[in-house]
Amino acid sequence: MQTSNWTDRRHPCRWVTEGEDGFWVPQRSEILTQFFTRYLFFSLAAIYFSTLDAVPPAFFTVEQLLIALGVYFVINSWFFRLALQGVTLLKIRSAMAADLIIVTLCVIHDPNPIPPSALAFLMVLLGNGMRYGMRLFSEVLGGALLGMAVAFAFRYRLGGFPVGAGDVFFGVFWVTLAVYAYILMGHIEGQRRQLDYRSRFDTLTGLLNRHGLLAASEQIFDCAGRGAPATVLFADLDQFKAINDRYGHGVGDRVLAEFAQIFSESAEMGVCGRWGGDEFVALLPERDVAAVQQIFDRIEARMAAWSRSNGLPIAASLGVAHAPRDGHDLMTLLSVADMRLYQSKPQRPDTAGTTVYRTLAHEPEAS
Repeated sequence: MQTSNWTDRRHPCRWVTEGEDGFWVPQRSEILTQFFTRYLFFSLAAIYFSTLDAVPPAFFTVEQLLIALGVYFVINSWFFRLALQGVTLLKIRSAMAADLIIVTLCVIHDPNPIPPSALAFLMVLLGNGMRYGMRLFSEVLGGALLGMAVAFAFRYRLGGFPVGAGDVFFGVFWVTLAVYAYILMGHIEGQRRQLDYRSRFDTLTGLLNRHGLLAASEQIFDCAGRGAPATVLFADLDQFKAINDRYGHGVGDRVLAEFAQIFSESAEMGVCGRWGGDEFVALLPERDVAAVQQIFDRIEARMAAWSRSNGLPIAASLGVAHAPRDGHDLMTLLSVADMRLYQSKPQRPDTAGTTVYRTLAHEPEAS
């Protein structure tokens, strides 16, 4: 499971990719709510069927159906424990399958002509589909439709229930509600992706913004703390204020966008972002001195070529830090990289007298 890779993922914090599929990672509170809802369903089903003298002669007696509900309780408790340890696609799909199977059995054995237990299919559909994303929503929707079809087929075939107008209305209403929920969830999912993108990405450069960088670094440096080293590059543009003052902010934005492209392409497999203003950050797998110098040389060469072709005297200064040697979190590593950047910064008239060390936590964030 790729919970933290070294690419500019659109959802560096909450979205997890497994193979070609992905899902939204629920918060712990969401996991608790979901499984307690399952326990609520188990309790209501156990009370409901334990008050019956008999069930339609399909598969199980009342006692056997209550045993099946007890098995579901044990399985659900096991999945609950696994989910608290970490959510994966296999765990999600397995729990959804258990939900669909037990609900199908309950609907088959429901003695009412229009079974209220069929509403539990909607609980499974909404409880899983609206939590993990559209791919899993479509899977659980297909499973719920199949479960409904199988349950009612057995009811009419083995249970002896007649097909009435109420059954037809209930079926049409259920399918309409399920499809409507799927369409509505598609719109919600699109809006959620847009909001997630805007909250994590810089609109001017297309790179991660500060919030996105911090979210990605939490995962990356968690790995670094377990012995997977990382490298942090920190860059800012020289004489950028002079460019803004002389040519205007439109040209300044153009310079920022161009440098963002050069920086991200030169950093190769790094997670790149705009820290604020004319400052940029790249999070990389560990790079030795020679590899870092090659990156710096590529950036310098491309910036020089662009500067000559556009007639703008622009250049960049760069610093580097390594985890876990120089620190275990992004703020510490950026402070180290910042000091090294200013130690190597060219002493031009507009930079002379600049303090070597700055506290990056108080820098303004890019909009």
